[in-house]
Amino acid sequence: MGLDEKRPLVSFHFGDAVAAAYHFDPGSGACRQTGVDPLPEPGDGWVWLHLKLTDTRARHWLAHHATVPPAVAQWLLDGPDRVHLQRLDGWVVGAANGLHHDFAFEPDQIGRMRFCVGPNLLVTGRRHPLRAVDEIRRSLDSGRAPATALGMLALVGEHLAAEAEATVEKLMGQVDEIEDRVLDDRSNSHTVEDRQALGRIRRSAAALRRHLLPEGTTFAAGLDDLPDWADAAGRGSLVAAADRFRRAARSLDEVIDRARLLQEEIAAQRAEAMNRSLLVLAVLTAIFLPMTLITGIFGMNVAGMPGLQDPRAFLWVMLLIVVAGVATIVLMLWRRMF
Repeated sequence: MGLDEKRPLVSFHFGDAVAAAYHFDPGSGACRQTGVDPLPEPGDGWVWLHLKLTDTRARHWLAHHATVPPAVAQWLLDGPDRVHLQRLDGWVVGAANGLHHDFAFEPDQIGRMRFCVGPNLLVTGRRHPLRAVDEIRRSLDSGRAPATALGMLALVGEHLAAEAEATVEKLMGQVDEIEDRVLDDRSNSHTVEDRQALGRIRRSAAALRRHLLPEGTTFAAGLDDLPDWADAAGRGSLVAAADRFRRAARSLDEVIDRARLLQEEIAAQRAEAMNRSLLVLAVLTAIFLPMTLITGIFGMNVAGMPGLQDPRAFLWVMLLIVVAGVATIVLMLWRRMF
């Protein structure tokens, strides 16, 4: 059955296939939770719907609702799985990255928030609970209500960028702690743990950068082709959100570079410690080599060994060993071998 064939809408309520639903009144600047239908008429405010795209009822609503153009609905349901922003049938469609609600610095815990926005309707969708949605709800409950649907999309982008910045700051804090220990010459008890932690930080930062870097660039490029109904305030807010994504990506570059330099510093410190240990071992070996040679010679149990009948022979041998050791040390100091 094609997308343009209308069937009776599936009835569902908040909490079933809808993760969030708000009706905004531009006149009063207020917003309230609402149902999916009916949608407001032009001039009667606008609605934000956040749908669970894994739910059959939400997909059915998108595919058959008269307000959403068929091409837009098709893109939202089955469009390319990448960061995107473009104009389609007079609407704006796209996808942005968001952190899963249980994000623990794993690359597979970064999901997509797909969206389409028209003059009086913003529809966002996700397949996995996203952390930013809870922050957006709290922001709306505190009285921060955008004036237009495009402004709401910008608010969503700001929260996605804010959670990315918070994640970057957390990585920065971990790098700072390790850096303090690495630069403290007296602290070498966490070397192995620090090396492992830096490896995890670099992998996490690289994964986040791979997802965040296209966001700022793609959004900035897509803002050049917005529909005529796009308001100036919403455009400006989207530009600001795109800039925040780019700054977060640059900060991740700094995290990666600092982690790499700290790994190199730890490796250099370990190499220096190893060299010091080898130097001590080499010096001791050189000192005891002539002494060992003397004891080896006088330890041979053969006839004709001098001093076998002399009661003072042992003292003379011990004196010779000490003189050989001292002479070796003096020679090494003179040659500045350590």
